[in-house]
Amino acid sequence: MLIESSSNPKVKKWMKLKQKKYRYQSNEFIVEGEHLVLEAMNSNVVKEILVKEGSTVHLNPAFNGKQPVYILKENLFTQIASTETPQPIMAVCEMKSKTIERHNRLLLLDRVQDPGNLGTLLRSAVAFGFDGVILGDGCVDVYNEKVIRSTQGAIFKIPIEFHSLKEYVPMLQANGVKVYGTSLENGQPLGEIEEDSQMAFILGNEGQGVNPELLSTTNRNIFIEMTQNIESLNVSIAGSIIMYRFRL
Repeated sequence: MLIESSSNPKVKKWMKLKQKKYRYQSNEFIVEGEHLVLEAMNSNVVKEILVKEGSTVHLNPAFNGKQPVYILKENLFTQIASTETPQPIMAVCEMKSKTIERHNRLLLLDRVQDPGNLGTLLRSAVAFGFDGVILGDGCVDVYNEKVIRSTQGAIFKIPIEFHSLKEYVPMLQANGVKVYGTSLENGQPLGEIEEDSQMAFILGNEGQGVNPELLSTTNRNIFIEMTQNIESLNVSIAGSIIMYRFRL
C-alpha cells in the first residue's frame, strides 16, 4: 500500500511515536534499518513495516511475514525517521515486557541519562550473560530512538524492568542477592571482590554517580583500579568492565 499524504492517519500516528508519551500510550515504538528490523522480527514484536518508495528491501525473504507493509513517499519516510540519512526500512514494534526470572547477575541503573551509555550497557549485559537490567527513576527512556540504535538489537534479548531502586535493592537483598554500589568513596577495588552466586551492580548518573542513599544500603561498594593519569571512566565503559569481571 502506497501512502502519499501527511494527513494519512497512519502517518500522523507514526510521527507521534517520536515522542515518549505517545510511545507509552500506544505501547509501540519504531526501529530503523535492516538489522534492527530483522532483530525485531525474530523477537516477534513487529506490527507494521514501513518502506521508502523505490526500495525493494522488503522483498527480501527475511522480511516476509504477516505484518502489513506500507510504502511511503520519500519525504514522508524521512519525516518519520530519526536519522538524517535513514535506511529504506523501518518497523513499528510492540513493547513486550520480559520478566526477570533469575537473579544471578543483574545490572541496576540509577539516573543514567545518556542514550548511548544506556544502549552500550544493554549490549554488554547481553554479551556477558546478565539476567536482566533494572532501570531506576530518572533514566533515559529505553525506547528512545538513540538508545535503540546503540543497543544494536540487545533491547530484544534481555529482560528490562522499571523499579524504584530504593525499594528494589532491599527486596533483592532479602532474597540473598548481594548488591554492590560503585563509588570511589568507601569502596573496595574491583579486583578484591570475590565472585558470588547472586550479584547485582548499581551504576549511577554520568555526572553525579550513584545516589548516596542507595550507596548506604548496599552490601559493599566497589571501584575500578586505575592509574593516576585519569579521574574516572565513562559509565558504560566502567559498567562493561564490571560485567566482564563477573560474567556468566
